[in-house]
Amino acid sequence: MQLYALEGFLARLTVSPFADQLVLKGGVLMAAFDARRPTRDVDLQAQSMSNGVDEVLSVACAIAAIKLEDGLDFDTESAAADTIRDEDTYSGVRVTIPGSLATARLTLHVDLNVGDPVHPAPERVALPRLLDGPPIELIGYPLPMVLAEKIVTAVERGEANTRWRDFADIYLIAGQHTIKASDLTDAITTVAAYRDVVVAPLRGSLPRYAELAQSRWAAWRRRQRLDALLPTRFADVLETATALADPILSDANTGAEWHPAAREWR
Repeated sequence: MQLYALEGFLARLTVSPFADQLVLKGGVLMAAFDARRPTRDVDLQAQSMSNGVDEVLSVACAIAAIKLEDGLDFDTESAAADTIRDEDTYSGVRVTIPGSLATARLTLHVDLNVGDPVHPAPERVALPRLLDGPPIELIGYPLPMVLAEKIVTAVERGEANTRWRDFADIYLIAGQHTIKASDLTDAITTVAAYRDVVVAPLRGSLPRYAELAQSRWAAWRRRQRLDALLPTRFADVLETATALADPILSDANTGAEWHPAAREWR
């Protein structure tokens, strides 16, 4: 039901005046890349908007108030917004809107970030619905940018990183999509410069990470019910991440292309 509510909000976004101003990112976007996983909120990047709490709340409520024939009813009068901070690194605004589907109660969370660069430019994506129906077509992060943010975060946080969803997304995307090294290089350079991160190969930055993270990875994988999609051993996930990222991070593969079937650059 939670994912149905998230999709309902995005369907409303597509018919709102803000359809060209808000860019989808985060867990919900993964479905557009055949890497759907459970998620509890909608993550959006604003193209041209103030990051003030009141303005973000007003925009989210205007979208949620749009009526569609999907059975969802969002109580925008009871909505609230607060400044958020992701592990004291990058701020944004979180909007919480209660709602209902028939007699069932639900809570919608919308996280909106302003100011992060997006390179290559945002592109049209088709988001398949959880239930039957046409896909939701909207503006989303391009695949190189999705990977770049996760790779730079892995470099930045090192072995203290607990964002298992990032490694899961990298693993799933790397097994399904062809990627140009030049596009990923440009995206990583953009993200690292904006965050003031000095990039370095993951293999040297995370020497004991596979062993240290195994128990927590296993617990997260089980809670997310992703046993059928992700390896039991975190070392296997990390191996794919390093194979994808390290030639780019060491500036050794700018003319190559990633081949998903082999999980290697050629």
